[in-house]
Amino acid sequence: MKYLKTLMLFLVVVHSYAQQFQIELDSLSQKIASSPISNKETIDLRNQYTKQALFANPSDTTLLSFSKKTVDLATDLRYWKGLLLGYERVALVYQYSFSNPYKALEYYHKALDLMGKDKDLQTLGWSIYGGIGTLYYEQEEYDKALEQFRKVLHNDKNLELTATANIANIFGSLYQLDSAIYYYNRALNLEQVTNNPTYRANLYSNLSLVYSQANQMDSALTSAEKSIGLIEQYGIEFVRPTAYANASMAYLGNKDYDNAEQYANEALQLSEAQGNIFLQKSAWGTLADLYSAKGEFSKALEAYTKFSELKDSLNNQNRRVEINRSQLEFEFEKERAIAQAEIDRQSTIKTASLLGGGGLLAASVFGFVLYKRRRDAVEQKKEAEFRALVADTELKALRAQMNPHFIFNSLNSIGDYILKNDNETALEYLTKFAKLMRMVLENSETKTIPLEEDLKFLELYLQVEAKRQPGKFSYVIDVDEGLDAENTLVPPLLLQPFIENSIWHGFRDKDGQGHILISIREKNEMLLCSVEDNGTGIHEKTKENSSKKSFGVSITENRLEILNKQQNKKGKLQIVDLGSQKGTRIEISIPHERFF
Repeated sequence: MKYLKTLMLFLVVVHSYAQQFQIELDSLSQKIASSPISNKETIDLRNQYTKQALFANPSDTTLLSFSKKTVDLATDLRYWKGLLLGYERVALVYQYSFSNPYKALEYYHKALDLMGKDKDLQTLGWSIYGGIGTLYYEQEEYDKALEQFRKVLHNDKNLELTATANIANIFGSLYQLDSAIYYYNRALNLEQVTNNPTYRANLYSNLSLVYSQANQMDSALTSAEKSIGLIEQYGIEFVRPTAYANASMAYLGNKDYDNAEQYANEALQLSEAQGNIFLQKSAWGTLADLYSAKGEFSKALEAYTKFSELKDSLNNQNRRVEINRSQLEFEFEKERAIAQAEIDRQSTIKTASLLGGGGLLAASVFGFVLYKRRRDAVEQKKEAEFRALVADTELKALRAQMNPHFIFNSLNSIGDYILKNDNETALEYLTKFAKLMRMVLENSETKTIPLEEDLKFLELYLQVEAKRQPGKFSYVIDVDEGLDAENTLVPPLLLQPFIENSIWHGFRDKDGQGHILISIREKNEMLLCSVEDNGTGIHEKTKENSSKKSFGVSITENRLEILNKQQNKKGKLQIVDLGSQKGTRIEISIPHERFF
């Protein structure tokens, strides 16, 4: 499963332990109560209180009305710094107390809009970009999250720690584990971490997860225990649910099933109390792996089902598209404001020119502006159409990446094995099926993955299908010896629909055993991939209806079109009919993209 890393919040985290922390909150509350309700100092105190109270108890939903009242007070007083920080606090409450990224993004954009109007506020704006970065991270939009955090890292030294830690989180989620470990250790070595147990607990928890992913289980357990020790010593509630989830992974990797189950269940209880879907998904994922390892198949299947439901809910494409739509809408409004300012400026120039007798010059300038605006509108339309194609293709590819019939048939097979008390076969099949589903869910969220990972998926997919249909077909995966599979990036699951077609359609009416040959080659900076079977081939009837492309072919062509435009290459898809009873060959060429 893919598990959770706590994001380093763009808050100034206090150093005190729980009791002292509550004393400080009480003191702030008293100061607010004794201060005039409508002055700048009171607004600053209210913003500070919201920040610290959210950190102490993220599930405190009463902070929403409190923070919105602060926004109202700052607006009435025209105190722009207090208003900007008030918007940010409301966004954080929506994000962490209500798990509502839409409303959070709305208030982050209000803060950015205010910052754009007042240059004196611009130094405060980098934490806003960081907050938007956390939203993208939680939706597993890692490229966009990385862009936001790199902005912060390069522009605000005060936020170096949070930006560094979050960049490490992203690399961990992308399974670029060496980079993740590097950035975590870089964060741990920063001066502000030394005397801050909260930061250290958070970083050790995240480092534990990366070590688990790298199969360095001793280091994972050491880091997890350091994190939990700090949490217990200082009462750090904000980090506790995630640290427990990551610790359960470390214990599971060390085959300490009792501690693994204890911490996974505690993480689940805490996340349910907070209403945090992101955390609940991770806890159920841990339990699914745990029960599978213990041989408790029914529990494993139930936990995995809940994990998948939460995964679908959290990363629902409509949810993601809505967030992206909100971001694009904000950017459009910002560009429109700039354009309007330019129009106003040109209007002033025109008026001055007319008054000075420069009517001809003003008309020329006006004509140039109209031409430029028309040209820009055409370019924006083309860009919008391309973005729409990207979003539409990603949505269809996500839906088509695993045939529902395959999922249901596999679950039925597992049930049959359990009913027959064939526990050994059931465990083997369930383990492979769970791993396959895990890879589908993980790989569908990234634009490219290492070729080595994609080949592992195809091998596992073919093993599961061969297990369910013994003797139906054989297969060979042939990769050019000179090709560095670890350093080659490919779109995930590009070949899977065609392999599925070979199994379910090519071999359906075939007499005897089928055979599939998967070949990967490199030529002239292009990656040549083919899937060849000895099935029934493409019939004349199919050729007559060739205008009706299959779902998999249509999606693959759109994905290739996107790649060609992004990388200025000429990737293509070809379907070759080898003749009746001789089979079909699918040939795909894509740009050869490398890690480095």
